[in-house]
Amino acid sequence: MKLKRIAKIFGLALISIIIIGFLGMVIWARTGEREAQATAVAALESTESLMITQENWIVFDPVVDTEVGMIFYPGGLVEAQAYSPILRQIAEEGVFIIITPMPLNLAIFDTNAANEVINTFPLIKTWIIAGHSLGGSAAAIYAEKNPEKINTIVFWDSYPPDSSNLSDNQVSALSIYGTMENQPNNSVLEKTHLLPTDTIYIGIEGANHAQFGDYGPQAGDVEALITPEDQYNQVAEIMLDFINP
Repeated sequence: MKLKRIAKIFGLALISIIIIGFLGMVIWARTGEREAQATAVAALESTESLMITQENWIVFDPVVDTEVGMIFYPGGLVEAQAYSPILRQIAEEGVFIIITPMPLNLAIFDTNAANEVINTFPLIKTWIIAGHSLGGSAAAIYAEKNPEKINTIVFWDSYPPDSSNLSDNQVSALSIYGTMENQPNNSVLEKTHLLPTDTIYIGIEGANHAQFGDYGPQAGDVEALITPEDQYNQVAEIMLDFINP
């Protein structure tokens, strides 16, 4: 009887610890959230040539017919809307784009988010998966497990985790990074062994980590030497040159 009581007490204590830990993580995620700023919010307005909707996903739907789509995983604790300044520019050139908001704004909690997107839009024949920071790492996990569904992967100041080696994967890959020494992604070029040998690496001079989106300064980052608008434009141009060579 005593053993059963001890086991019951231990079980209740363990459940309490799990609940407290989960609530603590939720509070941490909410208080650390990096919200989309004014430029990002303005970039979410629809026009005659680009329909933008925000329901389960943020969808940039160009009015022209296209078979090229891109799924974007946001960076850790970053509000999904923050990436609209760059992604809007790409969509305006005819690329169908979906940003997948993540649980607690952490893409690692839903690395398979791309599955539902791909299944929902069967008319898209070529899929690109991209992500910033932690979002790029989560995208790599998906690409490594689903090579038949993804044609291309793009990293914004990011790289695959050691557990997701894409060096033998058939996907084409692009890695865009800021040349400023920044955290947490100051090791982009130290992870080249995890990507295909023909991966294209492009460093943007004076760019930092936070300016891949519009969510304000980021702790541990270094001040950029270029404006956010300049960085947005350069990233969009690099992306379009890669998508439409």
